[in-house]
Amino acid sequence: MRASICVWAVAWALCLVVGVVEGRARLVENGFEGVVVALSQELEEEQAPAIIETLRDILDETSRRLYRATHKRAYLRQINILVPKSWTSINVSDNALNEDFQDSDIRVDIMNGVYGHQPYTLQTAGCGQPGLYIHLTPQYLLDDREAGWYGPRGKALLLEWAKFRWGVFDELGYPGDPSFPLFYIKEYPGRGGSNILPTYCADVQVEGRQIDRRGRSACGLTYTGEPDPNCRFLPYKYQRAASSLMSYPFIFTDSVVDFCDSASSQRPHNSVAPTKQNLFCGGRSVWEIMMQHEDFDDGRNPPTSDYQSPTIQVVQHTDANYALVLDYSGSMNDNYRVHKLRKTARRWLLQEVATGSNVAIVKFSKHAHLVHKLTRIEDMESRQELANSIDAKADGGTSIGAGLYLVVKKILVGKKNPVILLITDGEENENPRIDDILENVIQSGVRVITVAFGAEADPKLEMVAHNTGGKTFTVNDLDEGHMLEDAFDGALTYQPPPPRKDTLVTIHEEVYRGTERTAESEFSVDFTVGRNLLLRLHTDDRHHVTTPPFLVSPSGEVVQGAEFDYSSFTWAMRVPLAEEGRWRWQVGLSGSSENFVRVKVTSQPRNPDIHPITTRAWVSSGARDINAKVDKVVIYAEVKQGNSPVVDADVRALVTPPMESEPAQVYILRDNGQGADILAGDGIYSRYMTRYPTTGRYSVKAQVTDGGRAVINKGFLTSVERKKRSVTNTYDEAFYKERPDICCGSFIPIHHETSQDTGLFSRVSGGGSFKVTDVAGPDIDSQPPGEVRDLQILLLLDEDDEDELSQQEQQVILIWTAPGDDLDLGTVSKYVLRKTSNRSELAEETFDQGGAETVVEMEEFPGVYVEAGETVNITVPVFIDHGETLYWALRAIDDVGGRSPVSNIAVMSREARHITLTSYVPIWGIIAVIAVVVLIIVCVSIAMATRRYGKYECVEPKTKYDPKT
Repeated sequence: MRASICVWAVAWALCLVVGVVEGRARLVENGFEGVVVALSQELEEEQAPAIIETLRDILDETSRRLYRATHKRAYLRQINILVPKSWTSINVSDNALNEDFQDSDIRVDIMNGVYGHQPYTLQTAGCGQPGLYIHLTPQYLLDDREAGWYGPRGKALLLEWAKFRWGVFDELGYPGDPSFPLFYIKEYPGRGGSNILPTYCADVQVEGRQIDRRGRSACGLTYTGEPDPNCRFLPYKYQRAASSLMSYPFIFTDSVVDFCDSASSQRPHNSVAPTKQNLFCGGRSVWEIMMQHEDFDDGRNPPTSDYQSPTIQVVQHTDANYALVLDYSGSMNDNYRVHKLRKTARRWLLQEVATGSNVAIVKFSKHAHLVHKLTRIEDMESRQELANSIDAKADGGTSIGAGLYLVVKKILVGKKNPVILLITDGEENENPRIDDILENVIQSGVRVITVAFGAEADPKLEMVAHNTGGKTFTVNDLDEGHMLEDAFDGALTYQPPPPRKDTLVTIHEEVYRGTERTAESEFSVDFTVGRNLLLRLHTDDRHHVTTPPFLVSPSGEVVQGAEFDYSSFTWAMRVPLAEEGRWRWQVGLSGSSENFVRVKVTSQPRNPDIHPITTRAWVSSGARDINAKVDKVVIYAEVKQGNSPVVDADVRALVTPPMESEPAQVYILRDNGQGADILAGDGIYSRYMTRYPTTGRYSVKAQVTDGGRAVINKGFLTSVERKKRSVTNTYDEAFYKERPDICCGSFIPIHHETSQDTGLFSRVSGGGSFKVTDVAGPDIDSQPPGEVRDLQILLLLDEDDEDELSQQEQQVILIWTAPGDDLDLGTVSKYVLRKTSNRSELAEETFDQGGAETVVEMEEFPGVYVEAGETVNITVPVFIDHGETLYWALRAIDDVGGRSPVSNIAVMSREARHITLTSYVPIWGIIAVIAVVVLIIVCVSIAMATRRYGKYECVEPKTKYDPKT
């Protein structure tokens, strides 16, 4: 078969496209309104009343803590708890208006194995950018002992809200993490010397001590003098520190109540600690980033004394009310657009939209009119009635506003879960216009999915989608149906999700256009799918198919019996339970190169108790217009099984440019924690988009395969093995030895004993489209190299050689991940590496001023210039004096002089191995300890005398010093 066959693997239909929006919550006069907490249908319904009651308490506590931490600038005023449609025993206030699980702010869902029951925020973007959602488990909410590992629930949720809403990061270290270690070397300028401190940000020293998780009496040291991997810092229950909430939320007392602030003398920021906040936000404090957010920028929402407890109501997800708003102007006759629209809309109505949904159909040209009233889909008869109302007669002008106005003012008035699917190919030229009715659309609560059909579609479509929390798609005239089908399927995410056993997964999609008399290809049925496998083969000419399609199973069995639907020119055949392995489809064709066939294979989960492997794709811009000269667009694809990440998959993004003559661009997405990706191993793959040949609408699709090495990271399975312990007794040493480590810093560890190979699989996810309004031009390099975030320094030292550190010259290995010439794509032209004993000389504003010594510009290391994403490894000699600490950083430069930001700062200390670890006991504690020791000596002396003379006794003191309290 010719290479003109274009093989695709396709997405889970219900998660086909997810536009990134900053949640729906709005900060109105100091109160957050429209906060959505969604309960997954994977939960046990009988647990729901207890979960809801606990959520009420936690949200109330979080609101009070938020009000305190923002200095009376913000609190939670109005919250909706969303429960699944299928639940029948829950008392609800109302049906949901437009809340849904996919767009919720906080999710209560099954456990993600790598996080356990730890609350976490799914963050995929950089500093100041919102997270996707906050994840809580039912065990965390219902089991006080499980929640006790992570501190007071209201404080823990406040920390996650700050990440989710304002795009700030943790200010603590993680065990075994090279970028964010638990301990770091801190120098004392002016006083001389250095010390090893735990990684945190605080206004005063956090009091506590180091413990060894293996039960030793003291922490061990590495040969470079740093605490070994089993060392942990145990903060005491009672603290003088008031900040930072992002460092130690699990301190149970209410002393830690604030964020660190760069401009505050009371809550100073620790800009030198190796934290996520410092790395991703350039050393700026959490409070500084918050104050730059639109919630507070320019004096918005100043402090208020008018605090109100949150109003919390329970609402239930309801069936979607759809309105298809279809352009039937004269230009829709061009390139058979109206015929393509009719076929795709009919397929969607007959086969895809869920039973129970309501659908209305509106056409517009110069005016708008109702083609079919809002009708509940109950059976094939109701589906057929709606499908038959769509014809192919197009004529007249274009009034997009007329179509939208008819829907929001007459058809969907007062309806819950209202969705408009707007498809148009032209710029509006008749009144009313979009601008005339946009406020009416926004006020109605409807979400609008816009589809730009062809290159001349109205430029305001993205604005409509963005302002209503919808999505955008584009369809070019050479498309054989993929793009338009993706757009219709994108609307399905607003339906109540089906039970897991009824989830529909698309496992294969392919288009063939050529002169061969036979078309065939293979696809894989993996261990998570195979029930009710359905093959559909669509053609643009029913006479093009000369022999009906058939399937060949992995064991060689031929499956026939495809049926033809004349209304959509589609052949279909079903396999009740498909065998695992490689399948093959085949069809006989006429040999005409003017016609095509498109094959799509879907399936439901093989076992209702096993989650299918799924994927979804999106673009960071959402529905915003993009200026490619300055904006950075990131393409994302998430691959997971249930909530467990699938790692080491082969993930590629195919970007279709606006010009139909331009070939699709291919980007290999990475999950390595570098470049556009901020956390390695979380199953979210990303890459900056850097090639923009012209302005216009770009369409994105992600293709995912196993790549021969993909595995499912199911995390630790040890939580049930941990000894259950009362929350009120969480500050003893045993607790911290058993306490699960906080996840995760620069990477998510994979545990091979609990991971699982995926085997052969493939998926594809449509990522929607976005509009580029300005480009730099083909000969202008407007994107600088990306930032290096993982610079490390290793001593070339024999661990057993005690004399090595006495030598003045050391050999050190420098390791980092190469950035690209354009962000994370290509190869840089130059690195400048500097070292200094004055850390401030490596700041962004001082790096190029020459204060720091240039170690090498690396021309003598030709192997250092490698493709973005590969590891750079060089060895250089270093002279370092006793008592000296050296700081290292680098900058990458491209071929036109574009400079990357300064990398993270790596630290090397000459006397690191001789540094005494601080015990962090306050001075009054030391005095008390000395007093107790003296008393014990006295008691021992008296006891000895009593034994000898028989007339003295030692009385135990009434008060003992307890460093934990």
